[in-house]
Amino acid sequence: MDMLIVQLKRTELVLAGFRARKGGVTFLSAERHTLAGEAGELSRILGASSLAAGEHRVILALPPSTLFMRELELPISDRAKVRDLLPLELKGETALDTDQLAFDALPLSGGKVLAVWGRVQELSEKIELLKAAGLEPEMVTASLFHWDRLAPAAGTVAVSDGEGFAAFSDGVPIYVRALPPHAAEPELERTVAAMELSRGVKVDLLLAHSSGIRWGKALPPAGGLFDAFGDDPHAAHDLAGAYALAAAVADNSAINLRRGPLAYTAATEKLYQRLKVSMMLGCALVLLILAESGVRYYLVKRDLTSLDRTITGIYKEVFPTRKKAVDEVAELRSEIKRLEGAKTSSNVLKLLSDVAQAKGEDVTGIYETEVTGSEVRLKGDARSVQAASDLKNRAAAILEDAEVSETKSRPDGSVTFTLSGKMKGVTR
Repeated sequence: MDMLIVQLKRTELVLAGFRARKGGVTFLSAERHTLAGEAGELSRILGASSLAAGEHRVILALPPSTLFMRELELPISDRAKVRDLLPLELKGETALDTDQLAFDALPLSGGKVLAVWGRVQELSEKIELLKAAGLEPEMVTASLFHWDRLAPAAGTVAVSDGEGFAAFSDGVPIYVRALPPHAAEPELERTVAAMELSRGVKVDLLLAHSSGIRWGKALPPAGGLFDAFGDDPHAAHDLAGAYALAAAVADNSAINLRRGPLAYTAATEKLYQRLKVSMMLGCALVLLILAESGVRYYLVKRDLTSLDRTITGIYKEVFPTRKKAVDEVAELRSEIKRLEGAKTSSNVLKLLSDVAQAKGEDVTGIYETEVTGSEVRLKGDARSVQAASDLKNRAAAILEDAEVSETKSRPDGSVTFTLSGKMKGVTR
């Protein structure tokens, strides 16, 4: 998803769109608006901006002077752990209780960290203002914390846009501060001198990236900055701060004060909605599976009931004067053994078993069975003529010269049929 950098400065608003790509970002478009301090002016500008339309990852960059910074020496360097430690480390040193502040940390050279924090109330007001314009920011930060992407990788370099100042040694930040309003060249020179004295370094290069200041040199036309802006060096120079922030967001290293009570939850809510739909679809799938299982159970139970009725019908035809038996199959087996001997009984019972296995789901029942020596004649019901024909093919394994005849259709599409043939392996 494309990024929209909403960069608030003391007297202007910069809107810059970027697209993440492998190894950096690409500039899309930008707008610059003057802020006169009128009530509702920011909302009006955002509402009328063409860049505000559509979906973006919105990043809010505040003026450095609205945030608080302090250098600390801590025994750990992991940013996540440092963030957790800052409220305890700064407790009693801030004007407000730490639970009313949002913290993050920027690693500095020499094992130091720059603690960065803002007032939750003030940050929340800015977030709500953008949210009302349909641009809820995913992150709240300031661009000067990411100017290492503007500095050369070697040497000691100072970078400023007239509102903030940052110095880097071989690409690693060593000093960061907000400048007072209307900072002129003397203020910037004093800042450089103070930094050199406190850090024991000598600044090799002074860089400026704002059209409003004449201090130092313009940014060198090289590196990812000018790759992002293609053949537009003027835009690269003017929007360098927004680029640096976009590049940090793209590689997940940006300073972010939307934490704790200010944590960004819109993405989580969207994910929850997607999961909710997935859960509903999953429940529907489970219900369909249960319904299918119920239908299968019903069909199997119906087939078993049909088979039981067939066996009961055979039993009543063979023994019309007997009362209902406890186990028809066992009694039939016993009588067949007694009347025809063990071999014939075994053949008939095996035939009945084989027919039951070959019947399948589309043959709903065998209601009459006639066995004369090796000749077999079966009458049954099937869902279709094809089902009866399929039974004939399956019965070829147990019957010789199997044939289906006397097929009669019913109004519901089912048929009655007669299957005849000879038992295999029986000579009489």
